[in-house]
Amino acid sequence: MVPTLLQTGDIRILVYPGDHPPIHVHVVTKDRSLEVKINISGSEPIEMRPAKDERMKTTAKHTRQALKLCSDNLEMLRVGAEKYYAAQ
Repeated sequence: MVPTLLQTGDIRILVYPGDHPPIHVHVVTKDRSLEVKINISGSEPIEMRPAKDERMKTTAKHTRQALKLCSDNLEMLRVGAEKYYAAQ
């Protein structure tokens, strides 16, 4: 099971234990039709490009919402995600 760090409305912010650096989260819709990776390792969240083998779909609106949610909760998300990265 993938840990959920934050859920609000139709959006969940997930972290995959043992995922690659930089520290980032996956912001997905409840039905997982939209997903975007957000780098939360710095002072501001930044959208990450999916790897060539990843099949992620997002929209400009979903990405804006994801960046806002991550910005508003940056420290809490970073602390939560770091636990799963440290467990590698």
